[in-house]
Amino acid sequence: MGFPAGRRHTVLAALPLHVLVRLQPSGSSTARVLCEPVKAGPAAGAQAMVLYLSPFDAHLDALWLGLAVEDYQVLPVASFSPDELVARHQGHLPYCLHLAWGAHDGRIAVRAQGDPVRLSSARVAQVSASIDSIPLDIGLADLECHARLWDCAGLYAHAETAARLEQLNPQQRHRHAERAMERIPGRTEPGREINQIALYDAESAQWHFVALDFLAEVVAGPR
Repeated sequence: MGFPAGRRHTVLAALPLHVLVRLQPSGSSTARVLCEPVKAGPAAGAQAMVLYLSPFDAHLDALWLGLAVEDYQVLPVASFSPDELVARHQGHLPYCLHLAWGAHDGRIAVRAQGDPVRLSSARVAQVSASIDSIPLDIGLADLECHARLWDCAGLYAHAETAARLEQLNPQQRHRHAERAMERIPGRTEPGREINQIALYDAESAQWHFVALDFLAEVVAGPR
């Protein structure tokens, strides 16, 4: 039995998460959420909905895509219905938690299409035909990894900075994201192998880079 007509699934998360939604031309009833192609793991081959712990990171990705402030929205994931994505994936919802961007020797790594290499953790949610909500499993290890990346970059006040950015309106966050794009120290040739993790600190308006090996150490955990 399929999901009843006229009802829409909603996403249930235990912490505030955000999605980047590209608005469609006037007259269209749909909006497309930013997705990331997954190459490995249980979600391999899927287009995973990108989830952001900070709405500011979503604004940064919007500018990477060349979107004007009126062409997109950053929404709480609970207010976005992923039914179109679920239909494309035969009753499953692939999603990934954005952690950072990839870099090589102090330059942001880009793909052939021009968008940045995103570092994220992907999973697949099972969708029920009889239950409206789709619970997301954001593991404690993912959250610890995100926090430790910022600490490794020496950005110990990141949480406070992110909280101040959340208090701004979308137009103000968009302007901060424009500044971040202006401060990019460089971009790699498309397809260049990454060796660093890139983080942007809005407080200092500077990009910071962490060795990629650190991510493997975080995933492995303490020994």
